[in-house]
Amino acid sequence: MSSVSLSRDQRGRFTRTASAEPSQDPVPAVLSPVPSQSSTVTPRGTPVPIEPTSDSQSLDGSTSSQPVPQVVPSSSQSVSQVVPQPVPPRSPSPSSVSSSCSSSSSDDCNLLLRTMSSTTPSWINPGINKPPVVNARILKPHEYVHVRACLNRHLNHKDISDPYSEKARNLTMTCFQSEGSMNFFDTNAEKFLKLSSTAFDDVIKAHILGSDWVEIVTDTMDSTRLDDVDERSFDNFYNTISSLNRLLKNSPGHRTEDSLKVLLQQNISDDFAHFLHEKKVLKSLSFTDWVDKATALDADFRRFERPKLDRIALLESKLVEASKRSGASSHYDNGQARQRPFTPIENTSSRPASSTSYRSSNNSSRNTQNNNAFGVPSMAKVKEDQKQFDIYMKGEICLRSKFLLEVLQTFDHGCRVGS
Repeated sequence: MSSVSLSRDQRGRFTRTASAEPSQDPVPAVLSPVPSQSSTVTPRGTPVPIEPTSDSQSLDGSTSSQPVPQVVPSSSQSVSQVVPQPVPPRSPSPSSVSSSCSSSSSDDCNLLLRTMSSTTPSWINPGINKPPVVNARILKPHEYVHVRACLNRHLNHKDISDPYSEKARNLTMTCFQSEGSMNFFDTNAEKFLKLSSTAFDDVIKAHILGSDWVEIVTDTMDSTRLDDVDERSFDNFYNTISSLNRLLKNSPGHRTEDSLKVLLQQNISDDFAHFLHEKKVLKSLSFTDWVDKATALDADFRRFERPKLDRIALLESKLVEASKRSGASSHYDNGQARQRPFTPIENTSSRPASSTSYRSSNNSSRNTQNNNAFGVPSMAKVKEDQKQFDIYMKGEICLRSKFLLEVLQTFDHGCRVGS
């Protein structure tokens, strides 16, 4: 079996020598890939030939750039090489999260826990055959209303007529699956089964809404507007307010019908209020009559009037943006002003009045002449004459049309002045 041995000549270059016997020459320590091995190495086979470097390179000066010969250990030597194996990723477990949180900062730990818990919904409706499952410790008033509605339908499906029976109360307490809620109801279950119906409801509300649940529900009712509900429907708005008011039953925050009517009238939109006024729906009507008429007229309002008002609002926003752009460019209304926007102080005394001041004085006189060019009187004059004011309220002259007309006049006049 032939082998190749390496040696150095007088100039420091490597040379190879083939021989029939395995080479017994010691390998220099600088070339040994494994320092702990012995100097005698028996190669397993003929290595790949190595091309010598240029003559200008020496062993001491260019050791790092010079290729190092690969010496393969023989089978008699026991040199084990560890090959790293890829580890498949896995999802973090609660124990790993807690251990990583102990070594990391508290902010990073809280962010990780919030990210993991954000995928869990606050409550789940599994259907009429099972009670709802509440995963959150605290619910919003609207969410609790939905949970109670699902629970009542489940009790009716199970033919449980008494919602405060022992079986119904156990089902109610079982709905809340968070750790704090389960410990709370497990500890006080026997005591809660003996409470009255009102006291049992108060315990549930205080636990899931907060100790000040009366104030929380009241503030939610006061802040709910007609434009906040689905489809901006008055029927949905009325049902939302009524369901929240039902939570306040047997509490100081519960509203009477008259008080509830005032709240509904205050929280509807101004456009719908004007529409009801035009349709002769008086605020002094009884609660039931006012709600019935408002519900009946709401469909026509959302079908015919709402699209018009939305288009007018869009036009108003575009006009406001156009007026802002024209106002921003009024300082540079010609090419000369763009080239030289500032005037030296020493030249202002001998220069005549600027064209801008002339335009402003001319505009003021022109505005007084063309104020009633379209025959639209001012609102102050309309209010002075009761007949004109009645015509105005009946819809002969639309307030928004008048406003748009004034804006268009101002905008058109500003465009003419700027040109």
